[in-house]
Amino acid sequence: MDTREILTRFKGGTLRREHAVALLAGTSPVVAPPVVALPVAALPVAADREPLPIPGPVPGPDAGAGDGAGMGAGAGMPCAVVGIQVRFPQAGDLEAFWRNGLQGRIAEAALPGGRRSACAGWRGHFLDGVEEFDPDLFGLGAREAAGLDLRERLLAQSAWQTLESAGYAGARLERLTACDGTARSVGVYAALGPAGGALPGTGHRHTAPPDSRPGPAARLSRLLDLRGPSLSVDSGDSSFLTALHLALGGLRAGECAAALVGAVELRLHPACQRPGAGEGVAAVLLKPLAAARADGDRVHAVIRSSAVGHPGRAAPGPQHGRLVGRALAAAGLQPPGTGPQPPDAGPQGPDAGPQGPDSGPQSEAPDAGLEAVGVALEESSRTVAALVGDAGAVTGAAALVRAVGQLRHAVLLAGPDRPAPAAWEPARRDDGTVLPRRALVSVPGPAAPADAVSPVDAADAADGMEDTDGTDGVEGVGVVLVVEEAPAVPRAPARTGPPPGTGPAELVLLSAATPAHLAATAGRLAARLSDDGGGGRDGGPAGPDLAAVAHELRLGRAVLRCRLAVTVRTVAELADALAGFAAHPGPGTGPAGVRSADLRTAAGPPLIEGLEETRAYVAALWQGGRLEQLTRLWLAGVDVCAVLPAHPGPGAVELPATVLRPRPLEPGPGTDGAPQ
Repeated sequence: MDTREILTRFKGGTLRREHAVALLAGTSPVVAPPVVALPVAALPVAADREPLPIPGPVPGPDAGAGDGAGMGAGAGMPCAVVGIQVRFPQAGDLEAFWRNGLQGRIAEAALPGGRRSACAGWRGHFLDGVEEFDPDLFGLGAREAAGLDLRERLLAQSAWQTLESAGYAGARLERLTACDGTARSVGVYAALGPAGGALPGTGHRHTAPPDSRPGPAARLSRLLDLRGPSLSVDSGDSSFLTALHLALGGLRAGECAAALVGAVELRLHPACQRPGAGEGVAAVLLKPLAAARADGDRVHAVIRSSAVGHPGRAAPGPQHGRLVGRALAAAGLQPPGTGPQPPDAGPQGPDAGPQGPDSGPQSEAPDAGLEAVGVALEESSRTVAALVGDAGAVTGAAALVRAVGQLRHAVLLAGPDRPAPAAWEPARRDDGTVLPRRALVSVPGPAAPADAVSPVDAADAADGMEDTDGTDGVEGVGVVLVVEEAPAVPRAPARTGPPPGTGPAELVLLSAATPAHLAATAGRLAARLSDDGGGGRDGGPAGPDLAAVAHELRLGRAVLRCRLAVTVRTVAELADALAGFAAHPGPGTGPAGVRSADLRTAAGPPLIEGLEETRAYVAALWQGGRLEQLTRLWLAGVDVCAVLPAHPGPGAVELPATVLRPRPLEPGPGTDGAPQ
């Protein structure tokens, strides 16, 4: 590996800094000396770096028994899903995707207008408006936005909304620190379909040779200013789950405090289209479960463990069972009647036949005992086909989101083995102990029965049609997750404070990229607050706690240049004020009590911004309840939220994301349009 390759891999996020330093220090102009030829202590290290630690022995099979230790990156502490954002065909958000699953909807349609097609009349699972992007949200000009291809734009918008849904787009994001104190410690693990899926822009000129451009994950890390590991993953249909497996390893190794895992699949070029082809974009935010619970995060589900593998030249059939067994073992789950098998063990019993080189172990997952450990569901590419089709890199995301929805709602959706949705009753041990609901999520998943093969696949096999999605026939990368329902949260005691309208006033702060974004977001928030019971209006349900709403907006949202401030005493009063501003936005034109400012043309942040004395002053204002002074500082450009404690606070409340205002843009850089 020469110097240029080392630097390219480092900039692309596939080589860690300390490894790059060590390689650069020991690389000759021609070829790097083989590491195995030198004692570890003799490896040259740059003068300003500490020597790399000498690796210890690999734990034996009994190490950490019971907690999954020694099982690789998929073992160890459970991790929580604290944020989710999806965009699938005919499902623009998480709620719509869940409704489609409940209704058994088949989200198949003709190719959107304006797209080129390899064959007229083909139907598939396509996204609308993929050429639209909201550069203002990220502060990008036209030239900068054109530097992102369509997949990266879609992923950026989904990632932003995921951070917002988790409450980590603002001050809390700054508090996500690595072991060394690095702020904004969020790893980015991106799974994107072949670049041929995104059409090249007309007349676009690259500013750098394609092979020197950083990977999609690295560009997203820069765009969102996230400072953890940054890896782009391509393992075919299992790309998203592979990326998630790597993210779990990064979290457990302490490389980041949170991990953003995203995937995008587009089928724009005719060569990437076929009947049943699918598209989509999804992102999830992960944190160690212990940290999420300590911080009061909303936990959608828990990832207990994962396993990934490729069968090599062996037949892929037995691989799924082996991965399920490894994932269950890593989660500390052992179905009754099963036990560890040596890697070379074949079928047991009198019916065991001779073992050929491709047969491998024949012990599939212990299906009969899965329910005994709470596993009553497996989501895979087969179960999500009606919703997303053959969705390539985003297939695993659809399977995970579908599983998470069923765990959250305790409802089993209809599927190949279930004609209609049904209540999901938890399993119990012999002593009556209730087990957590658990699910397997896998890609490619268990082999489909012979009668379940789709007509399209059967026709392709008969005609000898070759895949043109860029995989070149290389398949078999399998991933299995063990996913568990979120732990029960103790019910908050009933509020015993003063009646609505008689308690202390709350300062509600909102910001957005442009005045139009601010008005639209205020309108969406007003609608949500009104739908949640009207905030106690006319004797109705109390709805969300006003203090919790104000707390979430102050700490969970990014501080942008167009700002709003209003002081209210009830949620109903807040909903009315925001609705009035949405109808008549702008300084001096909104309803009484709502004040706003557009700071986009300001010379820069106020001179007092960022000073320790300012932080102390603002903290004293919050402590003293000086809401008028805080309002004026906020509208003058001071970030008055940075001094607030991120955790703990009032009970977590989920608020709608900032409204996107996308517009059609040039597709951006790509390939020649052919799949790679």
